[in-house]
Amino acid sequence: MSRWQRDPVICPLHAWGDESIRSHGLDAPAYLLGASIVDTDEVDATRDLLLELHSGRKKLHWRDLDDARRDRIAAALSATAATHLTVVAEPIALRRQERARAFCLRRMMWELDCLGVVQLTLEARPTELERRDLRLVDALRAQGAVAKTFRVSHGFPDQEAMLWLPDQVLGLVGESLTGDGRRLGMLGAAPTVIHLSGEDLR
Repeated sequence: MSRWQRDPVICPLHAWGDESIRSHGLDAPAYLLGASIVDTDEVDATRDLLLELHSGRKKLHWRDLDDARRDRIAAALSATAATHLTVVAEPIALRRQERARAFCLRRMMWELDCLGVVQLTLEARPTELERRDLRLVDALRAQGAVAKTFRVSHGFPDQEAMLWLPDQVLGLVGESLTGDGRRLGMLGAAPTVIHLSGEDLR
């Protein structure tokens, strides 16, 4: 068994994913796709923590938070059992965001499958864009790049607080790309960050 593979007897893993574009503080825009990975038996506790951090029904969105709340959230997330994976493509042209997403999603799904993740839930998008994601999943299954049992779905952050988690981590990783890694260091176990060249999108 490789270091990336996981004993299937262990409780299944579920990942929640979100995307972000980071321009501020960078020479050129970067596309970030993040996934937060949680054992299914830890999901309820993680969700409860997120709901304690944010009482509103709308998504807990990193970009809407002031510095004090960002500090509080970064510290609180260190208590979760989640692990985090972020795939970054840079530099990118903003008009190629969908190509950047597919580029990063392909790598992310392969990594998640190797880790033993059985379900990835991405934040909901317009129907045609969700279909584009699912066509990519089908293609990867057909190629044998991910297991045929690997599942991808889309969910709404106002209905599932677990989708708030990757948004927060993407905010932390985005800050670190500008050279400010203070809050990212508060997580304890650092996210795995995979860098891809945006030049391959041209």
